Amino acid sequence: MAADVLYVTFDGALQPLAFSQAVRVVAGLGHRGLRYHLLSTERSADLANAERSRAVEELLRPAGVGWTHVTADSMGTARRAADALVRMIAQAVRVIRRERIRLVHARGYHGALLARALKEMTGLPYIFDARGYWIEERSGPGHWFSTSTSYAVGKFIEQTLFRAADAVVTLTDLQATDLLSGLFGPPPRMIEVIPTCTDYDAFYLRKSRPAKPDVGGAVPQTVRSRLEGKLVVSIVGALNDSYYVKEALTLAKLAVERAPSAHILVLSLQQREYGAALQSLGVPSERYTLASAEHWAMPDWLQWIDWGLLLLPETAAKRASMPTKLAEFFATGVRPVFFGCNSEATRWVERAGSGYVLPSITPEQLLEASSVVTASTIDHARLLRARGITEPHFSLASCLDRYVRFVGACLSSGARPG
Repeated sequence: MAADVLYVTFDGALQPLAFSQAVRVVAGLGHRGLRYHLLSTERSADLANAERSRAVEELLRPAGVGWTHVTADSMGTARRAADALVRMIAQAVRVIRRERIRLVHARGYHGALLARALKEMTGLPYIFDARGYWIEERSGPGHWFSTSTSYAVGKFIEQTLFRAADAVVTLTDLQATDLLSGLFGPPPRMIEVIPTCTDYDAFYLRKSRPAKPDVGGAVPQTVRSRLEGKLVVSIVGALNDSYYVKEALTLAKLAVERAPSAHILVLSLQQREYGAALQSLGVPSERYTLASAEHWAMPDWLQWIDWGLLLLPETAAKRASMPTKLAEFFATGVRPVFFGCNSEATRWVERAGSGYVLPSITPEQLLEASSVVTASTIDHARLLRARGITEPHFSLASCLDRYVRFVGACLSSGARPG
């Protein structure tokens, strides 16, 4: 299948995040007439999962999108990352020659590093789909850029990636403002803000909200029986320093203590760690449920959740972030309890009007939030209004509209290989 645009990502297409934010996007662009080819790195274990591979193929093939992958089980060290980059460059050159590619669409900093090398080799222009501030994300203790020297090197490379890009996509207006201010040198000729997007058709709002579903879908009966008739307060995601996990668990515990009907649902692969944390807080085992879910099943799981806790640090890295789960909450009628990340994400929660924004995460404010969670009643109309307010910005359909216009403009701008 001939293609005009090569989409490169080092986030595996078989992993939930890239499947949601890359594969679905590329397939949508293919259906809208743009000719894409996807190049990704994949883990051996994921490639061995025939069901996952089939799901990707079945999404891409009808859209006319080809898929090439390079096996890379770990990029945790500089040597492994360099090896994966070299093999991705070699594979990219083959695809470029075979498909007569005209433009590279690079997801994230690793993708932009590859695209920068390809530009030197072939003259191909590239879109830097930045997805955040990766150097800042990896600048803490124990990370790649934890020393002053490594951080300076990282920031220099970051600047070259933005300067060499022919166009840039950001997740937030905040990052777009940084670029336009000259933070990384002369601003790119073209900048577009496209947030993390959610399929508002797949992530639907039940007419019976806020009541629990009549059927369980992908949710096991054993879990449904624990959640039926409950006020479900949920934490969705990993237990790591990207979230204020302790504070979120404390808030959930306070809600359980306030309301006999309150029940904690944790959706994460780290069930053992979350279970230990809940036990250490003294939460009785009958008051919480630990589970995990594939991304394709998340629309069903979210139907059972009343409040979703999203407490995030507000750091330099988060300035360029937009939580994927936030839009999923809006789409399905889950009421977000939100703190941090950045002012733009906070404004969306306030504008939607269905959730609650904490002014801080002090014990007093966590107690106040637990009161709001257990005492507030929200009807279907309010949830529907929140969905309607957020859909034009966060829905997959509207994001695809913006990508089509932006990529089309890049293709027609006259840039050609040297």
